[in-house]
Amino acid sequence: MSQDYFQGKDGFIWWHGVVEDRKDPLMLGRCRVRILGWHTANKSELPTENLPWAYPVMPITSASQTNAGEAPVGPVEGTWVMGYYRDGELAQEPVMMGTMHGIPAEFAKQNTGFNDSRLDVLNVDRQQVPAVEPPAISLMGWPFPPKDLNFKAGAEVEIDEYTNEERQALSGQSLYPRYKDKPTTSIYARGVNDSSTGLPDAGIIGSKNQNLSSGQIKMKFNPSENLLTRLSETATTEVDPTSFTIDNDPVKIEQPPSAYSAAYPFNHVYESESGHLIEVDDTPTKERLHWYHRSGTFTEFHPKGNRVDNVTGTHYHMVVGNHESIVDGQEKKIVRFDSISSYAQSKFENISNDMVVTANNGDIILGAPAGTTLISGGNVLLDAANTLVLQAQQIIRSDDAAADVIKGSYKATAQGEYGLSSGKLTLGSMGATNISSFGAMSMTVGGSSEEVISNIDVALGNMNAKTIRALLGKIVLETVEPALTGGIDLNVGPLGGAGQISIQPLGNISVRSVTGPTGIDMFATTQAKIKAMVKAAIEAAFVEIKADGLASIDGSVVFVGGNSEPMILGKTFLMDLFKDHQHPSSVGPTGPIMPQYAAKIIKAMSKKCFLG
Repeated sequence: MSQDYFQGKDGFIWWHGVVEDRKDPLMLGRCRVRILGWHTANKSELPTENLPWAYPVMPITSASQTNAGEAPVGPVEGTWVMGYYRDGELAQEPVMMGTMHGIPAEFAKQNTGFNDSRLDVLNVDRQQVPAVEPPAISLMGWPFPPKDLNFKAGAEVEIDEYTNEERQALSGQSLYPRYKDKPTTSIYARGVNDSSTGLPDAGIIGSKNQNLSSGQIKMKFNPSENLLTRLSETATTEVDPTSFTIDNDPVKIEQPPSAYSAAYPFNHVYESESGHLIEVDDTPTKERLHWYHRSGTFTEFHPKGNRVDNVTGTHYHMVVGNHESIVDGQEKKIVRFDSISSYAQSKFENISNDMVVTANNGDIILGAPAGTTLISGGNVLLDAANTLVLQAQQIIRSDDAAADVIKGSYKATAQGEYGLSSGKLTLGSMGATNISSFGAMSMTVGGSSEEVISNIDVALGNMNAKTIRALLGKIVLETVEPALTGGIDLNVGPLGGAGQISIQPLGNISVRSVTGPTGIDMFATTQAKIKAMVKAAIEAAFVEIKADGLASIDGSVVFVGGNSEPMILGKTFLMDLFKDHQHPSSVGPTGPIMPQYAAKIIKAMSKKCFLG
């Protein structure tokens, strides 16, 4: 047969071989392949670095063009590949058409051709990233499944990686093939019918099922016993206090185990070197989709359409447009740390039935610093076990009529000024009423003011219906308008029927005792004075003026019993006039008073009453 070395006309030379190096410096997906029948297994004669680069052939579904198509990577060191020479029998331009699975009888042999050669050369020869200095044989720059995963709530997973020494000490498993006497087909593709897989208890599926998340939501709220008691005692409200008591059974959230139950050959699996896994499982009645990251993060669709998302780190969900969702069933959520939300504009929630928000160990804060906070309901209850604080410059009750019912005692304390204003104000107390003011106290009444004191305590001996006591200073009762309407009346009996002290318009003062058996009694420890600029009159059927000491009646003119006859000065009349007077008689002028009558004249003079 003639050899024209024209591709497609010189026959088809195909081959089998083993990949020994995939780190193509041109990054075209080429691999160094040791080809059976063409290359020796003796690396002294033909080292790996002298093997030809074999080009990959991509499927028709890949464009193999700039910015289009799949990356031409896939075979690893130790992969059996099949291809052809595009330069025919010259055999210098191998092309890889596909890879082949098998059942390895042995682990890779070092320094021997047709085996994984990663432990045969220094890392610098394989463009290892990260580089190891000084150059040494190392597997740290190659993908490897994690040794262990440590999950921490509220933090990223800690991935425990194998060290270089541990990777090389895995008794052949550090290289490909990882197992012998077992198919190189993924255990997840071979399925549960192959007992050698250990599934579903082994591998990624077993690890997932051993780290299932769960939690429960306890929907419980108990109003204070005081609220329940008071509401049940208050007849003016239609609120059922037991409707606020919520003590339902805990709602559980349990991550379901993996629905893996694949059977060969229906599970289409992609398994990566570092531990990623993708499954498109068409096993009848067990159909699933599964994307798994080596960190333990995964998404799995179960046969009935259930979707399980598990993120072992932080879950970022960004939506530039709108985010719309509909949940036809229940929505249950457990957040074990803080939950923080920020809305640039309004948020609306429409709840058909109850809405229960409880903070078991903290506070609930509702605030609208620049707007209005509205709490609306048929009945609104504020249940404070200790203190209820209302902070506002103004508190407005906007209803036309309202009634505040307080079960028990009520005390209002204003640390500053307290003002109370109303169209009509009614204060009532079924018991005692105490008003204390440690400063000045004033009362302004636009209309009339009336005070009725029943003094039922008189039965207990309390005869004082009202006491006004000033510790210092004086008590002033004053009417401003003196001519027509002013005046002050102090009455005993209706309209003063028993007695009255009345300060009348124009300043007239009347003191009357109508039914008093002793009348009017005026007493002063030192002096009592009745003074009038014009006239002072004492009128009675009987007038008695009595003084234990001196009684003095003085005036420019004093009338006693009338004003037709003047009074005689007793001492002057008797001692200066009568004693020495003479008068004519038949025998001539008489002489002075006889001595026996002089003493009687002195005795006849009053010892208590004196005239000026």
